[in-house]
Amino acid sequence: MRVTPRTIHNTTSAASTTPSPSSRAASAAKASDAVDAVVNAADGAFHASRDMRSRVGINAVTAGNTVTAVPRLLEDWKTALLEAAAEDLAHAEVIEPALSKALALAETSKGEPLSRGEHRDIRRDVGRALKAEYNDAKDAHHHDLSKSPAIKQQTERDVVLAQRPRVAQLRDVFSATAQKLPGARDNEIVLWESKSAMVVVDTFAPSPKALVVPKHPLQLPIDASAAQVDELALIAAHVSDAFSRAQGSPPAGIWINPPQHLTVKQMHVHVLPDLGQFTNDGVPAKAFLEDPQFRPQIEQFFATVASELERGLGPAT
Repeated sequence: MRVTPRTIHNTTSAASTTPSPSSRAASAAKASDAVDAVVNAADGAFHASRDMRSRVGINAVTAGNTVTAVPRLLEDWKTALLEAAAEDLAHAEVIEPALSKALALAETSKGEPLSRGEHRDIRRDVGRALKAEYNDAKDAHHHDLSKSPAIKQQTERDVVLAQRPRVAQLRDVFSATAQKLPGARDNEIVLWESKSAMVVVDTFAPSPKALVVPKHPLQLPIDASAAQVDELALIAAHVSDAFSRAQGSPPAGIWINPPQHLTVKQMHVHVLPDLGQFTNDGVPAKAFLEDPQFRPQIEQFFATVASELERGLGPAT
């Protein structure tokens, strides 16, 4: 069942103006083609990541001074890596052959290249038609990859070895912000920072979402020390609490994407509260920041979260 999304208006002051449907569409249209491409590429991973909420808490430690349980990020990351490996094998075995045929047939029938929307629709239809087969294959592969600790460790090593070259070539979207280079923060919202980490708004997400980013460049959690990972986990729990106090949401989903799902080079922790989309048509925060009419609303929305975050973590430095 789809929950009616909150808008920026009804989570900020009464003086805010609710964007009309036409204004929302205009705001979305102002996003660049590059932004649109990134949003579409990450769309599947973003919505799938909401399922991570069900996992948060399984490996969590005692909450301590946060209401949100502090997650064991490394253990959760390894679990997600294993699941993604099983999904990839099932996709290659069940979905890819049928999808390739369906795309080729559709392009031949059309007589010209398919649009991105047509590609998406065909992928969706093939996925729905083969859902049961895909799930059976995924479960079988996951069982095989989970037979013993040794097999799990070998899968982790194989995935990391295969993915590192790809991850190394991805965009570095955080270093300029961390270093406070000129212009780097013009269309970013930094909620809190210290000498070692910063909390920024995920501007490509269609709902309120924050990222906890180490300022020292790292690619994967296995590249960090145990103390660094523990620090990021604690900050993330405080971010979840800040959203809860400011916006009334339950504890957020907290996770690090497995290597197979990475779209940027720098490691970061996702904090996704259950607050619904900003607008019914899924406009990301970036579109509001780029629109002078609506930028104050998105800034005001997150200012309340930043204030609560300082209550938990102390003043930003």
